Amino acid sequence: MKVLKNIYMWLAVGCLSVVGLSTTSCKDDIAAESYFTFTGEMMSDYLQSHSEYSEFAEIINRAKNSQRGVNLMDLISTYGQYTCFAPNNDAVDAFLKENGYASVSDIPADICDTIARTHLVSGRMYNTTDFAGTTSLPSVNMNERYLQIQEAFQYDENKYTTDTLEVEGKEDIKPTHRFNRSGYVIPELANDSVENGIIQPINAVLSSSNATVVDLMEENDNISLFCQAMDAVGISQYIKGRIKDAKWNPDKYEVQHVYTGSQIDYCHLPDTKNYGYTVFACPTDVLQSKYGITDLQTFYDYAKSIYGGEDLDVNDPANADKLKDWRSPLRRLIGYNILNCKGLYDNLTTICTIETTLVNPTEWYSTLDSLTTIKIDRLTVSRYIGKGENDKRNDLYLNRGDMSRGYFSLPGVHVEREVEGYTNEGLNGVYYLTDGLADFGEVTKRDVFNTRLRTDLYYLFPELMTNNIRDGRTNNKIADSDNGDKTVTSPNYWFPNGYLDNVKVNDDGVFLFQSQHNTYWSYQGDEFNLTSATNYDITFNLPSVPSGTYQIRLGFCAMGSRGICQFYLDGESQGIPFDMRNTNFVDRTGWFALTNGSYTTNTEEWEQAKKNMHNLGWYHGPRSVFNFTTEGTKDGANAAKSYFCNNGGGGYTVRYVLCTATLDENKQHTIRIRKVWGDENCVAMLDYIELVPKSVYGVEGEGKAEDDY
Repeated sequence: MKVLKNIYMWLAVGCLSVVGLSTTSCKDDIAAESYFTFTGEMMSDYLQSHSEYSEFAEIINRAKNSQRGVNLMDLISTYGQYTCFAPNNDAVDAFLKENGYASVSDIPADICDTIARTHLVSGRMYNTTDFAGTTSLPSVNMNERYLQIQEAFQYDENKYTTDTLEVEGKEDIKPTHRFNRSGYVIPELANDSVENGIIQPINAVLSSSNATVVDLMEENDNISLFCQAMDAVGISQYIKGRIKDAKWNPDKYEVQHVYTGSQIDYCHLPDTKNYGYTVFACPTDVLQSKYGITDLQTFYDYAKSIYGGEDLDVNDPANADKLKDWRSPLRRLIGYNILNCKGLYDNLTTICTIETTLVNPTEWYSTLDSLTTIKIDRLTVSRYIGKGENDKRNDLYLNRGDMSRGYFSLPGVHVEREVEGYTNEGLNGVYYLTDGLADFGEVTKRDVFNTRLRTDLYYLFPELMTNNIRDGRTNNKIADSDNGDKTVTSPNYWFPNGYLDNVKVNDDGVFLFQSQHNTYWSYQGDEFNLTSATNYDITFNLPSVPSGTYQIRLGFCAMGSRGICQFYLDGESQGIPFDMRNTNFVDRTGWFALTNGSYTTNTEEWEQAKKNMHNLGWYHGPRSVFNFTTEGTKDGANAAKSYFCNNGGGGYTVRYVLCTATLDENKQHTIRIRKVWGDENCVAMLDYIELVPKSVYGVEGEGKAEDDY
């Protein structure tokens, strides 16, 4: 069988090599060119001058959306970065015939607008090599949707397939990719470049749905019982009614030019404030075989066995309001399997800066079950694979037990990558099929949450993922520095009060997000900074955890550009102010390189030095987190790694114990951080939070002590 998979035999249109010094919370003053440079025609010229795309060009010319007020053909005639998945005339003719149009002129202008924007991506130029190994395009198209990707093959001229078995024994196999289960990239025409972008010719008009995620779920008979439960508890109606915050207007604000220690950072405003949801839907046959759930009544009874509650006849119309109460066990169970953000499969975790041979990339999300958190693991560590029946490397699992601490009773709920035969991404969300139901019951609290919960601040604010703020995805990558041009790979953003729910910043405070770069001294390559002309002050919600005693830690990089802050839990000050600077850091913290230097790993002296540092409220950065010392190639393959447990000198990547406190799972706890000293240019770096139960941080001698990962 001559099958070439993930190997492209045609020449890439260009390459970029950027080399820089290791940095943290810094961007180069001037961006390296991030796009291919050619002399010649623009994308608009290409489409209008090539007769095989004349009908698609007409669709773009007819595109009209009064709310957007932008002529698309004029837009792609200007400098910038665009990728166009261009259907040829044969593809458009097939679309016309299927939908009963005699010609392009018969397509309503608003539908032309949707079609055109579905096929155009702004701000990025994607080569075919960027499509390999992922299930969706990293950034949204101009219709604010992610294009879904399947690996595919072309054979026998115009014949295509996504099934490897179909091409066995055939000659001249060409690897390609299928988008939105409708159009294949034509290999021999791929990567056609123009001055402001790349043309990827395709053989069909891409499908795109303006239905809500609930509407799409209701089309799938395999999850009809789950959908019935969503409807009965009122969640379907809730999601259908939440699309976009119409009051958000970025034009009311200006781009901020923020000094963050060594340079000016340009911080843009998000274009939109969309609402989004990710639904993990358990198929009806799994509900029946695994839990004995056959109808709405048995669904309610199963939920009651997890959460408790009153006996209820769900078929009695008089009980309809009780089912919709957020305390209803069925409402809780269904809500717990839904995230309050829109997350594509490969976006739900990241491997940026994470040593995936040591730890599974793990994230923690809030759910539609009030005051609960769900754990999502990507299974990468070899010694953890095989603990569960459905273990698959690099796949996602909900509430998998903490394998590092020996909790093997919960292999986790497996999340399928694709929903075969159905469109699963809608206007305000996406859904996936699972092999079970996740819950926030007592077993979950014991075996999943009896661990160190580490979360990047990015995941505390669902608006960021829903609105495509971070384009880091699953690869360590070079990102272009932001020199004020929002079309760079990873622009910075700032968030005025009101954009992020449950966040309050003082009036002159600027809360900004520095985008993902694999050379930053930042967990997952990104960070939040807080600055103001006077005294910055921010309050935001902590993740909800089971009741108990916890250490609350802040992970950050101590540098000279930081300030001195006071920390508050639920409005009450905790301890003395903590100094985020690197001034006399070793003397005041006891810091030492964890894996080299004057101490030999695992000796009594080394362990005592760690304890001394912990007693002062400081922890090294994790062993499992690193930054590249130079940017090297796109995936950092040619760059050395600098692990957070050893970073010191110019900046110290550390964790500080803000306080030890008793947390109540029935209460929303808040963090407040206020500057008490520093000049007007100093910043607070807020990178990641750790919530560590006493069963983990308090173990010494007998039992399994907290690791350094």
